[in-house]
Amino acid sequence: MVSDSIGDDEDASGNPVPTSTVLMASSKHIGIRCHSENLEFLKCKKKDRNPEKCLDKGREVTRCVLGLSMLSSNGLSSTDLLTHL
Repeated sequence: MVSDSIGDDEDASGNPVPTSTVLMASSKHIGIRCHSENLEFLKCKKKDRNPEKCLDKGREVTRCVLGLSMLSSNGLSSTDLLTHL
């Protein structure tokens, strides 16, 4: 039997979902590069507990984090990546 469900290790687009190890290793860079987006999202969540009210802010955070992943997927070495951060 073939299943059409998404695996635990990939998202709806078929991209790998980062493990906790990857997220932990990236957290410092995410915190620095995406600080303003994260701050705006947290302010929104504090102001209004309705999740729908902060979807746009959440998308901005996601866009920022995905932008960081694009740096590493462009074939940059870890040294080059650090100079871009």
